[in-house]
Amino acid sequence: MNFEKSLNIDWSETKIVKKGGRRVMKKFAAILCTAAITLGTVCTAFANPSISYVTIEPQDATVAEESAALIPEGMKLIVAEAEPDNYENEVVAEIVTRLNDPEQMIEMEEILEMLEVDLTEEIKTESGNVIDPLEYEPISEFDDLVLSDDMDVYYDFDGEVKKVKATIEVEALKEVEDIKNNLLMQLDQKEGKVYFIEIEEEDYVPETGEITVTFPCLGPFCVLEKAE
Repeated sequence: MNFEKSLNIDWSETKIVKKGGRRVMKKFAAILCTAAITLGTVCTAFANPSISYVTIEPQDATVAEESAALIPEGMKLIVAEAEPDNYENEVVAEIVTRLNDPEQMIEMEEILEMLEVDLTEEIKTESGNVIDPLEYEPISEFDDLVLSDDMDVYYDFDGEVKKVKATIEVEALKEVEDIKNNLLMQLDQKEGKVYFIEIEEEDYVPETGEITVTFPCLGPFCVLEKAE
């Protein structure tokens, strides 16, 4: 990065001369301070660089007819802000915390290593297609898919992990060029498993970012995009 250009530094003004030397040194010190601040800003910007810190808006999910019987009476399926303190798996909690923190850095390779994913084996989506997860990167924060009774949230169905088909709106998926380049990544907050969920074109509404997918469990999920 060329800081002379970015900070408009005129080095001719930084020469120490007998007269006015103190004034010039003060100006040079101010320039150095500005450079330090700029450097700090740049470093922060590079933390989790692909994420624009788009959250998936809290919302009631629309549960598909085939999954409606799973929802206990008096509860509803919602998307809520991620709450890592609620997770049973400490590794999942750390991953979600770090990805959602704009001042921290975590990449897909590290996420998979932390989850002890064997990259020498074939990695498949929930649809059965083989992918290389290292070709993808997160473009949203994690949010939680949970059951709610308007007072508390729950990460399973009476202690059981079950698939649920639902429709939600995802800001990060509005007007994407090719939905085939996107996946959802979901983490099992209890077992620490990772799932990759494909989005079918017929289940996607570009104008609103609405998608209909089958989530393999409840818990944190984020949007991935295939890196260019």
